[in-house]
Amino acid sequence: MLREPLPGRPLVRITAAAAGLALAAAGCGTSARGDTGTVKIGYFQGAVAGPEAIVAANGDLAGKVPAKIRLQPIDSGVAGMAQLRAGAFPFVSGVGNPPFTGAFTSGTDVKAVYVESIDASGLAVNDKIKAPGDLRKVGVLVGSTLDFQLRGWLKSQGLTSKVQIASFASEAAEAAAWKAGKIDSVYISRSFLLELQKHKARVLVGSADIAKLGFAAVNMLAVSSAYAKQHADVVQALVCQISKAETLVKGPQADKYITPASKFIGVAPADAIAATKSYPYIPASEETGWLKGPDGTSASGRLAQNFKLTADFLVTQGRAKSVPDTAEIARHIDPAFWDKAQSGGCK
Repeated sequence: MLREPLPGRPLVRITAAAAGLALAAAGCGTSARGDTGTVKIGYFQGAVAGPEAIVAANGDLAGKVPAKIRLQPIDSGVAGMAQLRAGAFPFVSGVGNPPFTGAFTSGTDVKAVYVESIDASGLAVNDKIKAPGDLRKVGVLVGSTLDFQLRGWLKSQGLTSKVQIASFASEAAEAAAWKAGKIDSVYISRSFLLELQKHKARVLVGSADIAKLGFAAVNMLAVSSAYAKQHADVVQALVCQISKAETLVKGPQADKYITPASKFIGVAPADAIAATKSYPYIPASEETGWLKGPDGTSASGRLAQNFKLTADFLVTQGRAKSVPDTAEIARHIDPAFWDKAQSGGCK
């Protein structure tokens, strides 16, 4: 649910007032910060309140980050990584594996420091589609984790050459095309999926099932390597507070923390609460296994394996020249901040 867009957290248009709040994102509790400056974070708007929005909106969390948080909306993971490379901001929250992998294979020096969630997406079909073999034309957000998952699933079903893929620049556009009957199915993130189900769409296959085939749609906190080196304290604090935010939105105080964050994502608090509480953030107990393997290196972790599959997907799409070797992939995954968080490094 993008944060790719969060596939998982798709882009929605917001009012000018809400946009102003998002861009200011001064957050509460700034008096609790010491030396600050401002840290900008590219983020996705949509039904789900991402952990960066939870942190920015709640003073007890934002106050532990040694910088003033400013959230900047992005339209897609690809655009977000391009903006990061251009210096618009040092962080992107909720970026998926295809945009992230595409960025570092094309020369962007960036690191994944925390795995936030797995997409909760699905293949929405009309009433004429009874089985995978009935599919004719599927819409998907181009270059996204959804695109990666859809193509992986079609390959597993032997349908690669039998189903036409219609690429869209936004999930709103593909949802509209499905409603208009221009396509018989869409592989789309959860927020749009729920809305399409109100229009009698049926889910043929979900992201959790596709992930079991090895094509997981992963959303991460990405940071410029240069920024991470120069401002390790800010990166550490964000990893700590983002992890805490994901725990809080699943607990008894969820409503308290999600409600103020809704101003950043452009939806009513009640809608944000419902969507965020059920969103599949990765449990803290599983985080380490994504960032590094049993031997303690990032090269053997689940994320590195995912990036290799993703790079292969990008090569077949002509968006990457080659699949990087394991050492190169591992260079763009940094488990150190999570390790420190687990050993008492959080305030």
